[in-house]
Amino acid sequence: MKICKTISEFKNWRNSNIHENIGYIPTMGALHKGHLSLVTYSKLHCDKTVVSIFVNELQFSPDEDFEKYPRTLEQDLKKLENHKVDVVFIPTTSEIYKSDFSILINELDLSQKLEGVSRPGFFSGVTTVVSKLFNIIEPSYAFFGEKDIQQLIIIKKLVLDLNFNIQVVGCETIREASGLAMSSRNQYLSDQDKKDASILYETLQLGQNLLKKNETVGETKLQLKSKLQNNKKIKLDYLSIANGTTLEELRDNVKLKNEQVIISAAIFFNDVRLIDNIII
Repeated sequence: MKICKTISEFKNWRNSNIHENIGYIPTMGALHKGHLSLVTYSKLHCDKTVVSIFVNELQFSPDEDFEKYPRTLEQDLKKLENHKVDVVFIPTTSEIYKSDFSILINELDLSQKLEGVSRPGFFSGVTTVVSKLFNIIEPSYAFFGEKDIQQLIIIKKLVLDLNFNIQVVGCETIREASGLAMSSRNQYLSDQDKKDASILYETLQLGQNLLKKNETVGETKLQLKSKLQNNKKIKLDYLSIANGTTLEELRDNVKLKNEQVIISAAIFFNDVRLIDNIII
């Protein structure tokens, strides 16, 4: 497994593999089985697999956990080596953002909803760094987890609108035995917390069942919010039932039809922010 710490070092490797089919997984480290499932998927479909580890300060607001974000580089590298990753790209912040860096990439529609409301500037940081990394890595395929469904939809739009010659592949959410979606931030939770926090996924499953039984969106939301807000460990950030393409909220009197719908939520569980979704 090759480790590259500079853009020029990686470009030298990329130029010597110019005809290879490259699969790419961008990460912020603190790797778990969800990340590693993307590696497995890439290795099945691509000649070479590249993983980047870069904690992108640009997508953290001043009151978020950039400094405390889990960093487990040594363990991450061992996991990637065990999964026979070809190259790991580990740039510093100064390598990605020069001192006079002044260009941001903003998505103006999808990013204004859900996570974009709760975390202003988050998606600007994501689309900017992903664009830079796509230009550096030049992958054929890029793999992202469906847990961050809004991010996946926005990155697909980014690739379409900016004419990147990359196929973005969404891969299913990997979960703990309890049903809790795997996340790097789960490291902040105790084993008991992880079990208790599975109420988030249980709530989304309830929503799926209610909609499939022809309940209205409005009544479904009321039941889901009640289930979450009755738990003293939980502070609800948002709960959404939205169109799976536009992320527009469905009207309260609507019942499930043939369109794709995403039920998603963000909660603070003992002050740890968790997100999850179900795609119907």
